[in-house]
Amino acid sequence: MKPLALGSSLVAIVGSVVSLTLPATAINVVYFSDTTQPLNLPTIGGAELRLTQISLPPGKWIINYSASPVNNTANDIVRCFVRAKETGAIISGHATTAGVQPGASFVSTISGVTVVVLSEPTTMVLTCTHDNTGPAPYIDPGAEIAAY
Repeated sequence: MKPLALGSSLVAIVGSVVSLTLPATAINVVYFSDTTQPLNLPTIGGAELRLTQISLPPGKWIINYSASPVNNTANDIVRCFVRAKETGAIISGHATTAGVQPGASFVSTISGVTVVVLSEPTTMVLTCTHDNTGPAPYIDPGAEIAAY
């Protein structure tokens, strides 16, 4: 009888957990943009390169973005972020070390996700920069930004 009682308890626990799970909701609208060619970062450290952008109406949005810097020279820090075009505010940003020396990857992907609540239409710009002045990394095709 004990195994049966234990089995019944497990069924009750699983049943109570499952009943707490919210149903999946459909995504009504998705805004998406990506790049189709390699884009060279400026040779001046800290100078921004706009990769792509999306225009969003007011509302609550989840924003995903990614970009893959490639660097076949000395290590450099590459930073990519989403900036609100109208205000210049940085919404989210991430970085990686790209290069051929120890501690870096020749190519790696920078990605991020954030939530924003917009009270007015806003253009979200995916942009990247690097720290050092001199030979610059480039961004592989397929950098993307999406909001849903």
